[in-house]
Amino acid sequence: MRQPLSAEQLDEFERMNGGVQTTTDTLYNCLVKNVLSEDALQNYEVKPIKKFLGPICEGTMAEIFGPRGIGKTWLREAIAYCLTRKLDLGPFKSDEPAGVLIVDGEMSLNLLKDRQAISKNLPVALKPLDFISNEHLYCGGNPVINLSDPLWRDAFIALIKETDPRWDVIIFDNLSSFLPGVKENDQEAWAPINGFFLQLKWMGKAVIFIHHAGKSGDQRGTSGREDQLDFVLKLTLPAGHDPADGCKFDATLTKSRSLTGAEAAPFTFEITEHENGGLTWAVTNQRESRKETIIALLGNGVSQKTICDLMGVDKAYVSRTRTTAIKQNLLSDSGASFTAIGSLKYSSVDIEKYIG
Repeated sequence: MRQPLSAEQLDEFERMNGGVQTTTDTLYNCLVKNVLSEDALQNYEVKPIKKFLGPICEGTMAEIFGPRGIGKTWLREAIAYCLTRKLDLGPFKSDEPAGVLIVDGEMSLNLLKDRQAISKNLPVALKPLDFISNEHLYCGGNPVINLSDPLWRDAFIALIKETDPRWDVIIFDNLSSFLPGVKENDQEAWAPINGFFLQLKWMGKAVIFIHHAGKSGDQRGTSGREDQLDFVLKLTLPAGHDPADGCKFDATLTKSRSLTGAEAAPFTFEITEHENGGLTWAVTNQRESRKETIIALLGNGVSQKTICDLMGVDKAYVSRTRTTAIKQNLLSDSGASFTAIGSLKYSSVDIEKYIG
């Protein structure tokens, strides 16, 4: 049997409805007034949903998660710059620019400022990019953000209403820093936070929260968090990753309601030096990159079974890649050594980081 609304949920409903006291009658009247007949639904006028960047659309709720130190904030910056400047991000195509608010929970102001150097070689912003920093709040003698407190949730709703339409996308980085003392696996504790994000969604805002992965590699906390999300982007270290590679990881959509095919393909993201100085990001097709590595390993005599273990793929995938490489004259007929063309193309691939 479904449990009745808790006192906190009733309070939340009252806050959402301007403080009107919640009774059975008020809830009943809400239902009566909002029943849509089939004809009414067909004739109901809805405005087209704005599409911003890949799966990020008007009214999107989403999560990006990965292990500590993998580079989640670098990806956050790249997403924000692509949104405000109408740039593509790998398979994520840009449809129109969007204003962005980044709510940062734990990064120092010095580092937050330094990260902006990545925008040095980018085109001029078409929409605003703004920040709210917990450290900036604290240094100014203010309380820091705590989204488990309904007063903070109300304050955000008021701010976003007052500044509308400045921000189309709101990014909270990261979830743990904004929910001190809240048990991550407590689905009931998550309910009011989920309600807050839903409010922003219904206001037409795209909401993205960034979260940590646990030791298993999956997101920490209750799995119920994903139920109402439109997309979930999981970040993992690539096979053979060397810390000397710096910020480099694979990004995979584990849930997506809007993208299919090539746009939903996994990709590899890395921070690199820009030819004009400073830093930039690079995005490569993860599948193509993986195929190139497999061909390099095959050409150096690594067995198919070992490659399966190293790359986390099945034997059929390695076999298909091998067959294609033989047809393309990159591997010998045996598939265990390079042709002259293959040697020229793959001799620079460092396989030691995979098998060393």
